[in-house]
Amino acid sequence: MPSQDAVDTLLFGEQPALSAQFVRVAGVLFFLALFAHLPVRYLDGITTSDGVVIGVVAVAMLVVAAIGAYVNSGLLVSIALAAGVGVGFYAPAIVFELRDPGEATLWILAVGSFSSLAVGAVGFVVGRGVQRFGE
Repeated sequence: MPSQDAVDTLLFGEQPALSAQFVRVAGVLFFLALFAHLPVRYLDGITTSDGVVIGVVAVAMLVVAAIGAYVNSGLLVSIALAAGVGVGFYAPAIVFELRDPGEATLWILAVGSFSSLAVGAVGFVVGRGVQRFGE
């Protein structure tokens, strides 16, 4: 069984102070994704289901998660960084597009959350792999 220190390092990273800063960065990324995406709502022909838009969001989530893992090696921190972008992207749909907010709200939150979890974990693996390969 791994020691508690090894598990804490895996989840939260090697430097707790840097992990706290990355969580703040995740909050900033949330608002950046939120406000960057709001004007798109008012442009004709661009929707949240547009493949290019979804691809850009997924790449952004992967990149910030990988950078977080490369610099500090924390799985939960990588997921938080990805969630900052992912949930910030899907949040305007809850506010502006829903007429009947019952199941649709849960679906949108689930997509933002689960995609953040999956992409954050993949970003963690990529970042740690690059870090270990570079050693």
